[in-house]
Amino acid sequence: MPATDVAAGTKMTTEQNSAIELLIGVTGDVNPVDLRSRAAAAVAQSSLPVRASGQVVVAWPGVEGAGVESGNGSAPTLIPYRPAATNEAGPWAQISAAQRGILTLAAEVKAAACIVIGPDLKALRADTVHALGAPVLDRQCDLVMPIYALERYEGLVNTAILMPLARALYCKRVQMPLALDFAASASYAERIGAKANRGLLWPAIAAAQETMQVGQVHLPVRHQTPMEGLDLTAVLTQIVGALFLEVERTAATWQRGRSAQPTPVWGQPAQMHESEETIEVRPMIESFQLASRNLDELWQLVLPPVTLLELRHLARCEPEQFKMADRIWARIVYDFALAHRLRSISRVHLMGALTPLYLGWVASYVQEASMMTAEQVVQRQEQLARAFEENKPYLVSRWRWPDRFNP
Repeated sequence: MPATDVAAGTKMTTEQNSAIELLIGVTGDVNPVDLRSRAAAAVAQSSLPVRASGQVVVAWPGVEGAGVESGNGSAPTLIPYRPAATNEAGPWAQISAAQRGILTLAAEVKAAACIVIGPDLKALRADTVHALGAPVLDRQCDLVMPIYALERYEGLVNTAILMPLARALYCKRVQMPLALDFAASASYAERIGAKANRGLLWPAIAAAQETMQVGQVHLPVRHQTPMEGLDLTAVLTQIVGALFLEVERTAATWQRGRSAQPTPVWGQPAQMHESEETIEVRPMIESFQLASRNLDELWQLVLPPVTLLELRHLARCEPEQFKMADRIWARIVYDFALAHRLRSISRVHLMGALTPLYLGWVASYVQEASMMTAEQVVQRQEQLARAFEENKPYLVSRWRWPDRFNP
């Protein structure tokens, strides 16, 4: 059963008219008239390789009973879709459900390419629509993921965990494995959109599972985080916990993978934004030190003795000498992924125990990055990602024989 209900008349409309060249789907509840107008302008000004005979369709999360609104002139056709059903709570779960719904609709109407746009519509403009859509329409790849323009200390959950973990395990060097915007081919939409909902949608991981070609584009877009207003433990639970679930579900695949392969990248990197806000690392270090005293018994259920010893030593360091080694951090993340699978402790308590460790990593990283140029920051992130790759055999061994490594 498809995850969307294509409104009555959709298939008739698409069969009677020319083939659908491009479907643009938005994951937020927006004004459909404004959406159609903005989408038409973006496509017209984008120089996308869209055939003159091909239709452009705009998909939006329509209300119950909404129908297809055929385009006239340069206006694209509007098609409502229903987000995929999900039992997960939180903003990213809702966005993922919408993304799955758009992919399913794209497969149903046999769109040649599909561009998924975040709920704030910041990517619905000519340059970004072209950057995302052109590689798919030119058949250079099946999935195009964005590389967003971020501030120096923005997106640190991605830098610390999501990017290096996904890269090491699934062997694709993708900078943003969880993104608000992406473009997909008809083949991707058909093979991924039809799958049952399994938590958050990780587009690049799904492509790696299907051995599809992935590319990346630099987008001069800055989104507000969907998780704004949530406390850190809730953010880690909803995003990192979801990635741990994906790691568990796909273990048979990532254990066979070797080194991470580069992906083609288009566009020029935007200049790194420099925030005027300074980040105080001392409270983070103090949170880590307090947890080292109060959560030691809990950490013993997750981490091996050698890591615990390193953390106790780190907790005694003065703030100026506080530095968490990449190898230690990579193994901590791997140990928590395994504990999430084994349910060594409740998953709620597990993510709470990870929070001060993550704050310790952030404090260490910020102290290093504050003295670096933008180019050096990128190199530093690459160094961390390579540490995850180098320590992947550690996770594979622990995953296969967890009892052998128990403290």
